[in-house]
Amino acid sequence: MDTLIRQLGQLNTVLTRGAGYVATLLLMGMLGVVIVHVFYRYVLGSSFGWTEEVSRTMMVWMAFLYFPTAHRYGMNVSLDLFISAIAQTRAFRIVGILIELSVFVMLCGAIYLTYNLAANATSVSLSLRLPLAYVYAIMPLGFGLVALVSLERLLRLLANLAEPGRYKVHVFGSAAETGT
Repeated sequence: MDTLIRQLGQLNTVLTRGAGYVATLLLMGMLGVVIVHVFYRYVLGSSFGWTEEVSRTMMVWMAFLYFPTAHRYGMNVSLDLFISAIAQTRAFRIVGILIELSVFVMLCGAIYLTYNLAANATSVSLSLRLPLAYVYAIMPLGFGLVALVSLERLLRLLANLAEPGRYKVHVFGSAAETGT
């Protein structure tokens, strides 16, 4: 199990880092598009119809690409005070496993549903005439990346149940972490 966790961790490091770089480029591109839109609209008195659509699509893609990193480092909403008080208990580790298992199952369902959505999309965007299948393609990809992260977290939590503190797991947005 150690080898699987290590390899999955290395894979997730590469994938989340790459996704983060692409998301950062999308953020910079979105900023550029919005600045052009504002300049043309308020300084030159005319605007482009495509800028809002492009910036909205870039924002959605950016969010889906940052999502795996956020989940990997436990940047989820939580009650830190409560979590810090119980983070080192066996009950908390069991609840953490159940939560992560639920997240993983829901992500697998989301991959299936969004893949079908993207594969069967026949509409095109209004201003760019871009097939919406291209826009929707980020959803199964993003959910797939998060599912890999979730699987790694689940394996780490399971290993920590047998041997507490063996693996570091960022716990649900808290400063409290288990493991080394």
